[in-house]
Amino acid sequence: MLSVTIGAFSIVVMLSLAQSGQRTLSQAIEKIGGARMMLWVPSEDGVKSERDRSVYDRGFTDQDLAALRANPYLANVATESTYGSEEVWALADNRMKADIVGVGTGVLEILAWHAQQGRLLSEEDGTQRLRVAVLTQPLAESIFPGKTAAEVVGQTVFVGKKPYRVQGVLEKREVTGINFGFSWETSVFVPLLTAEHRDGRPEQARFFVGLSTDPKQNPTAIALANAALLNNHHGVEDFQSIDFSGFIEQFYTFFRVLDAIVALIAGISLLAGGIGVMNIMLVSVTERVREIGIRKALGASRTDILWQFLIEACTLSLSGGLVGISAGLLVTAAANAGIHHFQETWVGSYSVLGISLSLGVTTGIGLVFGAVPAWRAARLDVVECLRR
Repeated sequence: MLSVTIGAFSIVVMLSLAQSGQRTLSQAIEKIGGARMMLWVPSEDGVKSERDRSVYDRGFTDQDLAALRANPYLANVATESTYGSEEVWALADNRMKADIVGVGTGVLEILAWHAQQGRLLSEEDGTQRLRVAVLTQPLAESIFPGKTAAEVVGQTVFVGKKPYRVQGVLEKREVTGINFGFSWETSVFVPLLTAEHRDGRPEQARFFVGLSTDPKQNPTAIALANAALLNNHHGVEDFQSIDFSGFIEQFYTFFRVLDAIVALIAGISLLAGGIGVMNIMLVSVTERVREIGIRKALGASRTDILWQFLIEACTLSLSGGLVGISAGLLVTAAANAGIHHFQETWVGSYSVLGISLSLGVTTGIGLVFGAVPAWRAARLDVVECLRR
């Protein structure tokens, strides 16, 4: 029973934790657009010669953005640039490292990231080259200790030694496993045009973030967008497109393979348990020969004896499986609670597949490995049994 218990326990715990990890990452992806999300980032992979570089080396431009916005299969698209990590502060003795991000109109809206207090950056902020900024909530709390988000709005924060007025504080967001080149906790978002034209940030750092009208249209949307970008870049493929629907499918495939490996490993333990069940039932048949003879003498048929030992084998195996499942659920609950304590975005769940698989396999083990002892008991001769 112990081997069966360990096998069932392993299946429930490992499949449940794998499913929890899958749901955690799925939730993070869905928060930022899910399968509709697409990216176009600069890449040197398509630049095959110095001639290509001489033909076009400007990176993404406003003309490219206009071409993408004309794509009928894109619901929204915007420009973003990441400038690395720098010190930001409100008071000189309280400096924090934060990621500086230049955003065009609509980036935060595409990411479904809302302002907890104040407002998001507008198109006028960029066209007027205003030095205004939006902070993530944890960063605002660190730079302005003791102040609420409402009190932070309107304050001045220094970004790269340049004073910026805080226009908004973003709601707290924890996204696991997804990275757009900035921290979800400690980032400063500034107007892209202000960063490029007033602060001298590089225009070559631009990339595009988009949402398709429907995940099924992603391949068409990307094909049309890539063709438009190639035309603008004089045939030089100095960019790479990323389709999140394909990424999500790869992610699900990985977890399906992981589930299969887990089930295989646990199945080895269950196989050992099945052999143990068969051995103990064979011993039981040997020890209970006289009982079998008496039952046959009283009219029990071979089928009756066969079913008696099959049911005993299934009961033995299933009991071990139920103990393993119960222990697995308790350990899974404790593990989910522990992980959630350190990672608030963790989505704890229990694998119904794991529980069903454990019940089914343990019952099947009782039937399969109990068949030989049951058949042997049914074949015993009544006279030989009563002589012992």
